[in-house]
Order: sequence, then C-alpha cells, then structure tokens
Amino acid sequence: MIGHTSPSKSFNPVEELPSMAGKVIIVTGSSSGIGFASLQHLCRMGAKVYMATPDGDRTQEALKRVEQEGREPGMGQVLWHELELSDPRSAKASAERFMARETKLDVLINNAALITDLGNPQLNADGIQDNMAINYLGPYVFTKTLLPLLEATASDGKDVRIVNVGSDGHKYVKFLEYGSKEAWNYKLRWSLLPTLERYKYSKLAVHLWTNYLAKRLTEKKSPITVLIVHPGAILSDGAIRSLKTLPFPRFWIFLMGLMMHPQTLGAHTSVFAACSTKDSPHIFHGAYICPPNVSTKQDRKALDENKQTELAEFTENLLEELGI
Repeated sequence: MIGHTSPSKSFNPVEELPSMAGKVIIVTGSSSGIGFASLQHLCRMGAKVYMATPDGDRTQEALKRVEQEGREPGMGQVLWHELELSDPRSAKASAERFMARETKLDVLINNAALITDLGNPQLNADGIQDNMAINYLGPYVFTKTLLPLLEATASDGKDVRIVNVGSDGHKYVKFLEYGSKEAWNYKLRWSLLPTLERYKYSKLAVHLWTNYLAKRLTEKKSPITVLIVHPGAILSDGAIRSLKTLPFPRFWIFLMGLMMHPQTLGAHTSVFAACSTKDSPHIFHGAYICPPNVSTKQDRKALDENKQTELAEFTENLLEELGI
C-alpha cells in the first residue's frame, strides 16, 4: 500500500516469465487483493497453486471466481488449503496438514496481511495484537514448520524460494522495539494514522525476519532462495477496507484511486520474485524487489542485525512459552 515506485503496466508475467508447469506454490492471503492477483498469474503460468486462507465467505467467493473464469490451455490449477494465521498453533497445524498432502513445495509466498484493524486493535487468544499475529508471527510459524519440505524439495537441485511480501513503509517506522509482547502490542496512538503505523511496524518485523532467515539459511548452506518484495502503491481490497475507516471514505477512496495502482499490478513483484530465472541480476538470496521489478536496498532499520536477533530471540522464547 505504501511506496513511491510504480509497477510496469506493460509487464506481462505469463509472456515474460518461464512456465511454472509442475511447480507447487502456496500463496497465503490469496482470496482477495494482491494475493488473489498473484494466484491468478501463477495459475495462468501453469502452476499448481494453493489458496492458503481461512474458511469463510471471502474464500468461497474467490474459489467461485476462479471457476467462473474458466480454464485455458496451459493453465494450472487452484486448490484451497485452510490457513488461519491469527493463531500460531493453527498456522503450525496447517503447515503439518500441507506436508501430509504434498510431497514437495517449490515456492512459498507469504502474502497475507492485516492492513486495517478498524482503529481498534484486537488481541488474539495469546494476548498478541492481531496485526503482529497475522502479519508476522503466523507466517513465521507457518514458514518454520514448512522448512523441512522446502529443504527436501531443494535437495534435488530444484529452484526453491520463499517470497515474503514486505512494504517500503518499513523505512518510516519510528518505534523500533521488538523484544517484548508489550512492544508488539504498543498501540502507537500518538500517530495521526495509528492503524497505518501499526501496519508499518508489523511490516518492519517481516523485513527483519526475512533478513535473519536469509542469513541463517546461508549459514546452513541451504539452497533455498529467500526474497522480500514491495508491491508498490496499490489500491488493494485491503487498502480500501482501511480507507473505509476514515471520515468521508468515498472521498479518500476516490483520491487514492487517482494516486495508486490497481491490485493486478501489485502482484507483479511477488510473481517476478517467485518465477524469474536466476540469471536475472535482480534475483538473488536476500534481494529486496520493488516496482518495476528491480532489486534495491532496504532501510538500515531492516538491516540492523541486533534488531533482527532481538526479534528472533523474543519470537522463539514466546513460542516456547506458548508450547509451540
């Protein structure tokens, strides 16, 4: 949702990227918005794509939409896999169920995110604010649990990738504490737009985690490629839900529609990161890809190894405390 870079309107993933036939891909949060657009592109490229989402009306509507759009020659398939990220136990169980149904996983795209909390941040059953539970902790547990399957897939010499969806908004986070539940639950009420500040805070956590994970996998000599992407300034379904929390929502949606890009373009960086060949100068372990599909440098806050360690150590201690 945040950012100053513009996606390329001429980029066509189906025509410009290699076929993904035979690939198994998970896209979390893909029942709407950028995630659904990513799923559509990947299916058209021949992949077997799992829509990893909670059970609910939005998921059922998305699956109906996939069926209504029909199948063209060369298209892959879309399957639903239940995933509830607000509860880390559920995220772990979902990953375990996936490993029971598939023998490989080529690409994991952690796209799901809570953009708006309607100005009233809720806590999950473990007393963690939903924005951090859904945007960071759930994906962390889901990915950690799937790592053995990703590693096994990569052991055959296959090109295996983890693509995390971050945000250029990570550059503007001012509250930088990540070593306690109190910090995770800080409401940031001092901001004019506290909902947006909480979203950016959670996205910086994703950047810190991605960089930490990339380093740990390098130390293990793992062949898995880890990347993080920024979609661009996108008027996604989630962004619209966020704008509806403001006074005069129609005005804001109209105004942002003039300044932002449609969500089909917001999927470009995720799909580029997932599918481009490794001879691209922008595809490398630890890359941060922004529109129009170019690698760039993350803010120093995301590259701070002390903060990466602080977040990782507290996360592991918390999961141990929760028995996960």
